[in-house]
Amino acid sequence: MNKQDYIESGILENYALGICSDAEKAEVEKICAENADIKAELLAVQSAVFSYGQLHQAKPKANIKANLLNQLDFEEPIETIPIQTKKYPFTVAASLTLFGLSLIGNYITYTKYQEANEKITALNAEKTSLANNFKKNQVRLETLQADLLITSNPNVQKVILKGVEKSPESLVMVYWNKESKEVFMEVKNLPTASAGKQYQLWAIVDGKPVNAGMIIENNADSSFVKMNSFETAQAFAITLENEGGSENPTLTEMYVLGATL
Repeated sequence: MNKQDYIESGILENYALGICSDAEKAEVEKICAENADIKAELLAVQSAVFSYGQLHQAKPKANIKANLLNQLDFEEPIETIPIQTKKYPFTVAASLTLFGLSLIGNYITYTKYQEANEKITALNAEKTSLANNFKKNQVRLETLQADLLITSNPNVQKVILKGVEKSPESLVMVYWNKESKEVFMEVKNLPTASAGKQYQLWAIVDGKPVNAGMIIENNADSSFVKMNSFETAQAFAITLENEGGSENPTLTEMYVLGATL
């Protein structure tokens, strides 16, 4: 072990605190005698511990000394007895205890602080997730309620647009309110439009196709989409047109068709 590793191993602190074994104590004293840098480091550690003890030591009350000597039944007057004390060893012992307790207390406080922070972070993440899920569910519920109002209205006619030969699997529902003239559409199954293309709804009025609106795919706001309103219509159909729509339907690109009669 090199000099720096030895200094950073913590054994000098243990020596200064008086908590190392006899073998470790002998080793420290031997190495300090051989290495001036390590000896200087040990002196610095001892000085720091001593300073800490001096800063935090408690002064005994003035009458403690007299009471103690009286209890020991000394015959001489208390004032004439010379009391010799070695302040350094006592101070070091007290400071070592305080220093050790301080380290332990700081470690426990820091650990609890870290655990509390982690719990708060986890709770905040869970709270955010629950709030987001609640908002999504609330929006979905409102959507279902709006859809139910449409389908349960006795003035609304349900028109089934079935797939034609070009796309027999396609299926679209049109809900036409004959009182308010509103038209709502629900896509059940339509192939994904190719790039640059867009589906367009048509109302057949007096035998002529009339634009009923463009269909926006992947509409997440509602399962029912409001289209153009019509007073009369004999049928509805959907064609695939260039993006943005067309004035007239491309009949070879018709996907679904359904009569209102």
